[in-house]
Amino acid sequence: MAVATESDLLERVPLLAALTDADREALARSATRRRYRRGDIIFQKDDPGHSLFIVARGSVRIYLPSAQGADLTLAVLGAGQFFGDLSLLDGRPRSASAGALAETNVVILERGDFAELVSSRPEAAMSVLAVVARRLRETDEMASDLAFLDVGGRLAKKLLDLAATNGIRRTDGVLIDMILTQEELANMIGVTRESVNRNLSLFRRIGLIAKEGRRFVLRDPAGLRRRCE
Repeated sequence: MAVATESDLLERVPLLAALTDADREALARSATRRRYRRGDIIFQKDDPGHSLFIVARGSVRIYLPSAQGADLTLAVLGAGQFFGDLSLLDGRPRSASAGALAETNVVILERGDFAELVSSRPEAAMSVLAVVARRLRETDEMASDLAFLDVGGRLAKKLLDLAATNGIRRTDGVLIDMILTQEELANMIGVTRESVNRNLSLFRRIGLIAKEGRRFVLRDPAGLRRRCE
């Protein structure tokens, strides 16, 4: 599968939606690429922040590290999605950590290049505000899930979210096209690996999901949606 060009990727980022094609081309010329292997740390919480990352290929986990080792996953991002936007806007240290969940290729946009263009494009402010508002809504939704959904409900919702961003529709369901361990799933919903194991086993017994190698297939997405309502 061909990797999208820098210009193609920048066009998908809402932060850059108000820029002209010429402006995006200028940013694309200043952008750089980097590759990460599965398990590599891209940056850690409180690292200096001065760049935006766009996923060209692969998947990235955004998480809050814990001294006890039970990290809390905030998001899993696939091709065309981006992260590091808060530091791009305010230049402050990273508010979370980021790591590669697979062989991953990213495009990196430096804050100085972004600020130089956006300062001359006031109309870009609404795009910036829209992105910030969406991230705040996602944080509120996560807090609501932790408060009101049981483990099975949170797991069902997370599988559906992953299918929405990394899913391949097939006749037998939706394949989540990424390798996920039970530990990684547990970190995504803030529970133990044992709890995830029990609920995955239940979901498989009642036909909601299936395993295909090290990947999951959602056989009954509607049933999973009912499970998290």
